[in-house]
Amino acid sequence: MRFDLHIHSRYSDGRASVEEILRIARRKRLDGIAVTDHNTLDGSKAALRIRRSSYRELIVVRGVEIDTSEGHLIVLGVDEMPKPGSTPEETIEEAHDLGGIAVLPHPYHLFRHSIGRIPPVDAVEVCNSKYILGISNLRARLEARRRCISMVAGSDAHLAETVGLGITILDAASEDDVLEEIRKSRTEIDCCRTPFGIVAKRLAKKICRRVMH
Repeated sequence: MRFDLHIHSRYSDGRASVEEILRIARRKRLDGIAVTDHNTLDGSKAALRIRRSSYRELIVVRGVEIDTSEGHLIVLGVDEMPKPGSTPEETIEEAHDLGGIAVLPHPYHLFRHSIGRIPPVDAVEVCNSKYILGISNLRARLEARRRCISMVAGSDAHLAETVGLGITILDAASEDDVLEEIRKSRTEIDCCRTPFGIVAKRLAKKICRRVMH
């Protein structure tokens, strides 16, 4: 089964609504998603509500991308958000106390609020679709393999059309199954790079906003 476990919606810095994300996930024949907005579970909770009424064939994994004291960390499978600003180790411990798992996204990207090292997480994102050159993905994969840490992928989508570019393949019929398969390192990766034109356009907009402010 195919899951995109790293997606952003309008509840943080994404451009797509949650319903758009679910709709394109179904169109691309995904089996499940995680909406992982920055420092809020609101997008994830909205995905659960919409899924119950219109997209029951999809598995929605609760998720959030947390700001730690060193960089970003994704927490999956929680109803309550860990406290932002804590150390990565403290955030991981709190995620476990809440019944979830901690995933390290884009660990080695210099400009993406990356932690730059691998703390004791449950999984490492070894394929992020926004890595155009792929060098950071390769480094993450090699380090996760060396340390026998579970590997996942994510699109890191901020636009509806890029949902599904980073896929984690696992056998699951529920959110609990997804978490357990990741904990046990029973995952495979299928990842495509975000088209350069989309990346360039988004980067240009960011630069313009900073110049104007």
